[in-house]
Amino acid sequence: MIDFLVGRLIAATPGKAVLDLGGIGVSLEMPPAENDNLHNLIGEEITIYTRLMIREDEIYLYGFRAVEERKLFNLMLSVSGFGPRLALSMLGIFSVSEFYVAVLEENIAQLSRAHGVGRKAAQRLVLELKEKLPGAISTEELVASPLSHTGYSVVDDITEALCALGYSSTEASTAVSKVVDQHKDLPREELLKLVLKSMAKS
Repeated sequence: MIDFLVGRLIAATPGKAVLDLGGIGVSLEMPPAENDNLHNLIGEEITIYTRLMIREDEIYLYGFRAVEERKLFNLMLSVSGFGPRLALSMLGIFSVSEFYVAVLEENIAQLSRAHGVGRKAAQRLVLELKEKLPGAISTEELVASPLSHTGYSVVDDITEALCALGYSSTEASTAVSKVVDQHKDLPREELLKLVLKSMAKS
């Protein structure tokens, strides 16, 4: 298995990217939302985490900017009727923590927002992943997972991650607001760690 690729990004179009690996151009299927971020990195050396799949006489290489996204992609492939196209569609609009919360809260309407994912497919996601997610994605991975694709603020995004860990939205938002007010310049991961410490003491 090809675990990851490090190369110069030479092209990025919706759902696709091309890496130059020592003069060899490697094409990857990517979550659609990654295109906006990748377009700004054309010409730079980047790391892409991958999943290789062979179907009949074709080889597909799927790419992700974060290990957590790849793990969620693989987990979605275990759901009956869910192939790579639908899994990428979900990752195109949900961050790892947002998806986690939507499944645990059985939010069918939210999950059905992804292109090609109807209510029945969303219900299968909940049915088959609700018990698996807490064991498959750790607290550390939720902390490290990429920011929301939907333009949420850092406060909203950290609150989503805390809700995914089992805290209520009220206690999570209160704790996040206090920490962010005191440490505005810290990166998201450090803010989330501080919030978790403050909530553990309370």
